Amino acid sequence: MFLTVVAVCCAAVAVPLLVNGVRAARRGARSLTRLLTLVAGLAVLALGVLVAVLAAVGTTVSTALLLLVLALAGYLALVFLVFLGAALTCGLVRVTEQAESLVVLGCGLVHGAVSPMLRSRLDRTLEVFHRSVAAGRTPVVVASGGQGEDEDRTEADAMAEYLVARGVPAELVHREGRSTNTRENLRFSQEVLRDAGAGGRTLVVTNDYHVVRTAMTARRTGLDARVLGAPTARQSVPSAFLREFAAVLVMHGWWHLGALAAIVVLWGVGLATGALPA
Repeated sequence: MFLTVVAVCCAAVAVPLLVNGVRAARRGARSLTRLLTLVAGLAVLALGVLVAVLAAVGTTVSTALLLLVLALAGYLALVFLVFLGAALTCGLVRVTEQAESLVVLGCGLVHGAVSPMLRSRLDRTLEVFHRSVAAGRTPVVVASGGQGEDEDRTEADAMAEYLVARGVPAELVHREGRSTNTRENLRFSQEVLRDAGAGGRTLVVTNDYHVVRTAMTARRTGLDARVLGAPTARQSVPSAFLREFAAVLVMHGWWHLGALAAIVVLWGVGLATGALPA
């Protein structure tokens, strides 16, 4: 019964991932990050097939290997569920207070203009900015994002233009155009805020899937800020959350490698002591 449930769960997870990955490929996606749902779907499907084959063989060796596969896969699944729960919880929290400074993180341009995902971040920034102004504050806004290899200008420039065009005074918008990743976004933006003499409550705006890693990175860089999540387009949710999960795994890579190694060691001890079939 347990193995049947595992097989059904693998199929239930793999099919939507594969469908999303095929759609991404049809839309012209070619990079691994954009096809991550397809890769993940194939991996989950392969896991289901491996579990079924090992269970069908039924030897003591296949049974021992099956236990190891289930333990390793179970650990990764548990970590993903914890990450997903934290990301969804943080992304759903509505920050209603005002801010003295806002940092909006870039995430790529489309033909030199803001992408739908970036527009979501900017619109959330505008929401907080205008709420803060209505409360009598004049928040500084930092548009943070460098220039990608396939971009003809910095994300910061495009973001600043978008904000100014929608009512943010140009003198309150500061451009941070050097960063290439989240850590640099926060570190360089902190320098911009310091140079601008901005103090008080700081809010960092990103997409909901990115909130957890941004908050962890902010703590590491010493930036005292709350992180606010903006909605992610439905078709981008699977690949966005998978990319972010992979990034969080890498961020704590040694911890997870140690946990996986411990599982293998315990499995080996179980075989040697007879606690597991051998």
